[in-house]
Amino acid sequence: MRKRKLLRLEELNWKEIEGLDKERTLVLIPISPLEAHGPHLPIGTDLFITEEISKEVINRLKKKKRTITVLLYPTLAIGYCGANLDLPGSVSVDVKAFRKIILDTLKSIANHGFRYVMILTFHADPFYIKAIHEAIKKVEKNRDIRVAEPLSKIFYEGRNIHHSGKEETSIMLYLYPYLVDKSYKSLKEIRLSTSLFDFRKTLKELGAREGYVGDPSKATMELGRKLFNYIVNLCVETAQELLESKYENHLPKPLRYLPLFLQRKY
Repeated sequence: MRKRKLLRLEELNWKEIEGLDKERTLVLIPISPLEAHGPHLPIGTDLFITEEISKEVINRLKKKKRTITVLLYPTLAIGYCGANLDLPGSVSVDVKAFRKIILDTLKSIANHGFRYVMILTFHADPFYIKAIHEAIKKVEKNRDIRVAEPLSKIFYEGRNIHHSGKEETSIMLYLYPYLVDKSYKSLKEIRLSTSLFDFRKTLKELGAREGYVGDPSKATMELGRKLFNYIVNLCVETAQELLESKYENHLPKPLRYLPLFLQRKY
């Protein structure tokens, strides 16, 4: 096989794919929809962060596990984004259709003999995350494949990362400073008190009229570096656990009883 800095699935021919040792190959799938991220961040914020996490995870896994092949799947720029449906730039897919796309994608990957997949996403919409986990549960039940999705617990059971707030703005300052509008320095803090029943409402309807939550003005490049490295390390640990058959998928507790039919139509 030809040497490549990143082993991208779309660059391989079927003979090269057939020749991979499926027992020692991890397929990495970056996913995130386009969505408004306040007046200071691009609509591709989740997408950019997810892609950079994916590339750095591959770099670190190469150093740790030289006998493991990491295959990068093309980024899927799709998903449900209920929080900012009413702001320009947000492109949302029906959550049940999205679940079917993820399920069929995972089925195809499994049918070609791959046994280990990690889905990476920096988009935390509750319906979106629930759909991914339902697809994972179903494919694992019917195929000899194990799929991990490690990042949702950061949003729901770990660090308090607000949409386009201090944390996300910091990560973008670290990764893509030229894409962060300087207006972030003067944005006022927006606090929202939400519950499960507010999941169907947009940020605008909840009072965050500019599509962000938290305090972007407190963002720093150094905080972004620390958060990015924390996230990448978590993903590397997850990958290692997955390949050693020690990983158990975990749907964040607040989402366990969230029915998909409650998704907001727009």
